[in-house]
Amino acid sequence: MKGLSDKEIEILLVLFRDFSTDYNANNITKEIRITPAGAFKAMKNLEKKGLITGKKMGKAVFYKVNLKDYYTFRTMETLLINESREKASRWLKEFKDLFNHVEIAIIFGSILRYPKKANDIDLLVAFRKEKNNLVNKIIDERRVLSIKAIHLIKQTPEDLNKNLKNKVILSAIKNGYILCGYDKLLEVVKSVTSI
Repeated sequence: MKGLSDKEIEILLVLFRDFSTDYNANNITKEIRITPAGAFKAMKNLEKKGLITGKKMGKAVFYKVNLKDYYTFRTMETLLINESREKASRWLKEFKDLFNHVEIAIIFGSILRYPKKANDIDLLVAFRKEKNNLVNKIIDERRVLSIKAIHLIKQTPEDLNKNLKNKVILSAIKNGYILCGYDKLLEVVKSVTSI
């Protein structure tokens, strides 16, 4: 993305994905390979651009993505789309029939880290209750074609909002790839994060 370094993009993605954790320039170095000084500089630059906001607690400043800002919201949406196209293109093709019927789809779990050793495909989907039969039909069709079991975690959009503290949901968002519903997931996270 023009105007952002690779490390700044990594920082934005970590802050978004792991929205329930407070990150400052020191502890974000554990998530991305960067020195504390480099992280401090990158975070200050992101703050200056209005992409993140900081809150001082003691001597440290903790940051969140500024999803209330329209430009930041659309920048994050673009970053998430690019990430899924680069790192999850196979899954975008594999589950494309599902995307017109669900609001959010996230692939996560061992299939992303160890595709050959993984026993199943973990998929978190949020959709309206009236779409349940259609979603089941599409997943059943995929199960017939897949050599791995498909483990589906179903949520209504309202359930997803309520369950954002659930460890499985948090892990899916933190470690998975969003296949569709980028803007809807951004709205969900926006509703629970603000500084």
